[in-house]
Amino acid sequence: METQAWLLDVYPLHDRMILWMRTDKGKPLRLEDPFCFFIYAAGKRRILERLAEAAVRKGFASGHSWDRKKEFWSGQDTEVLALHISDYDRLPALLRKFPSLEETVSFFNCDIPLSQYYLYCRGLFPLGRCGIEFEDGQLLAIRPLESPWGLEYTTPDLSTLELSLEGSHLLPFGKGNALSVCCEGKTLVFDPGSPEDLLREINRFLQRYDPDLLLTDHGDSFIIPSLLRLSQRWRVPLQFDREPAPIRRAIVTEGRSYFTYGKIVYNGPDYPFFGRLHVDRQNSFFYSATGLEGIVEVARLSKIPVQRLARRSSGTAISSMQLDRALQDGILVPWRKGEPEKFKTAWDLLVADKGGLTFQPVMGMHDSVAEIDFSSMYPTVMVQHNISAETILCSCCPEPKVPEAGYNICEKREGLVPRTLRPILERRKNFKDRTKKSQGAEKEIYSKRQTALKWLLVVCFGYLGYRNARFGRIEAHEAVTAYGREKLLRAKEISEARGFRALHALTDALWITKPGMSRPEVLDLCAEIEQDTGAPIELEGIYKWVVFLPSKVKKNFPVANRYFGAFEDGKLKARGLAFRRDDSPPLVKEAQQKMLDMLSACADSQEYQERSREVREVLKEYEIRLQSGEVRNEDLLVAKSVRQKVSEYKVANLTALALQQLDEAGIEIHPGEKVHYLLRDADAKNKEDRVRAHPFVTADDFYDEEKYEELLRNAAEEVLR
Repeated sequence: METQAWLLDVYPLHDRMILWMRTDKGKPLRLEDPFCFFIYAAGKRRILERLAEAAVRKGFASGHSWDRKKEFWSGQDTEVLALHISDYDRLPALLRKFPSLEETVSFFNCDIPLSQYYLYCRGLFPLGRCGIEFEDGQLLAIRPLESPWGLEYTTPDLSTLELSLEGSHLLPFGKGNALSVCCEGKTLVFDPGSPEDLLREINRFLQRYDPDLLLTDHGDSFIIPSLLRLSQRWRVPLQFDREPAPIRRAIVTEGRSYFTYGKIVYNGPDYPFFGRLHVDRQNSFFYSATGLEGIVEVARLSKIPVQRLARRSSGTAISSMQLDRALQDGILVPWRKGEPEKFKTAWDLLVADKGGLTFQPVMGMHDSVAEIDFSSMYPTVMVQHNISAETILCSCCPEPKVPEAGYNICEKREGLVPRTLRPILERRKNFKDRTKKSQGAEKEIYSKRQTALKWLLVVCFGYLGYRNARFGRIEAHEAVTAYGREKLLRAKEISEARGFRALHALTDALWITKPGMSRPEVLDLCAEIEQDTGAPIELEGIYKWVVFLPSKVKKNFPVANRYFGAFEDGKLKARGLAFRRDDSPPLVKEAQQKMLDMLSACADSQEYQERSREVREVLKEYEIRLQSGEVRNEDLLVAKSVRQKVSEYKVANLTALALQQLDEAGIEIHPGEKVHYLLRDADAKNKEDRVRAHPFVTADDFYDEEKYEELLRNAAEEVLR
């Protein structure tokens, strides 16, 4: 039988890949594909022959063959042994034997996620339209009917069911918490009194609506594991999966905490479904940044199944695109990174390892300031100058090229990283152009797609220097920043040659001013900079006024990332203010936002100062609300990121006290998660009275009026001139 359908999901099951398709009539279709993939080994032929014989004899491989592939670092063809892996369940045991052989054998393509490997090899991608031939549930042939790089594409209208909570996800069912189900515009809240009835009602909804997609809030961390516990206890199987084969799930409540870019991040556990999709909106970076539209965009390009992509970072997505590019080009993917950093003297490090260029801002308020930004500077540098792990410090092109560092770059072959990034840059530019020309829902779609691509481009630079990146190298990372510094410095010099004064510069952005400055003049400047540097630069906007703030600690010391201003159209841009900080109470954010909205109408610094009195009236209004008790306690909650376990806190600060209250109630907050609490009496002698942790805050709890007034005043002082 032949038909056309969308690829909904794919996953391995024993010795075959399971594909779930969605037909044009909205029906799910399950197909099996007995797919055999290869892992490769390089070394002396006699050693590889013995390895192949042992792997087949012990049942790890169904067979073997010989092939020629490209070695990543040299680009040279090399003969390799291909082991045919058809029993996926035996793969982990095989990989555990490889480390003892690594002195004589190099292994490749070993630990690529099986679903992604399958999609790479078949040329398929999630939610892509396919032509299929099948018989009795067995896939006979499949081919993509579109390219993932098509700018205009349609996706299936997925039937959706939503699960959320009526209370806090920190409280168990029946103790201030209930489950809410929403489908086809109707919402039903389940009484958690009878667990058996709750489970049967959920199954009834799943059977009746048979959704393609379940959207949850705190589904991975609370809803799904809680329901699975009830299912085990009351022996009522849940029908989350369409997969007919029994799915055994371990109940996991702890995710993973890790340190990145100066902060602790927490990822909750994963609870994907089989045969239908599950996306936890609270456990998905991509959903919070771009919604479902962004998840679909990146899943199609990266060839990562939707459920996995939703729970992973943009770094995982860009890595998958590099893996896909490598496999399409016949490049062997190293199992372990084997290229150490070259030895450097202290002077070499001082010269090369500087990071981005920053000119400290001229503090205070300035009228008529233009901000010009290099568009995706670092990815553009990688593409423009062919910077990749295998092209930097190559042996065939010795001439120094990189500014300051003096590294050489290969001129004979294009690097894997530039080949991966070039189409992303072109695609994002196209979506940005369409966003400017579109309206309504269409504009929103293009905006989300380009934002999703932006996050891929943001992390690609960091992965060049990541110590465990397969295609990373610290010298490539240093080369990018060296070119970046040179381009920003050239932009500053060209601007000053045209009579502009540079007020601030930060990595890829420059703030400039000039008496009588006009928009056409700034655009002409951008054109000259772009021609000189070869990197696209855009006018972010012209501020009516902009304020560069000092450090909170040293009032006479400028900092790069604390500023705010209003563009000519009244739009605000701010960094480092209270309303932008996650830990600020909602009331404080609301008050400062109201002040800034009022000030954004000011034409210049003089009018700004004249309206400062009105800003003080806003402050007074909110102080009166605090004093009169007209504020909800929910609007006063402070949110703090947890950096360690409660037992590891040495000082009983407010965050530690809130964590202790939660810990005593049996509620664990992991490093990287946020703890919310109300300031009751921040200076109370009795530590228990200082804070009240959410979700234990009630309407009857008193709050520290003086402390919240102080926070309001601090927020007002940030914007008052």
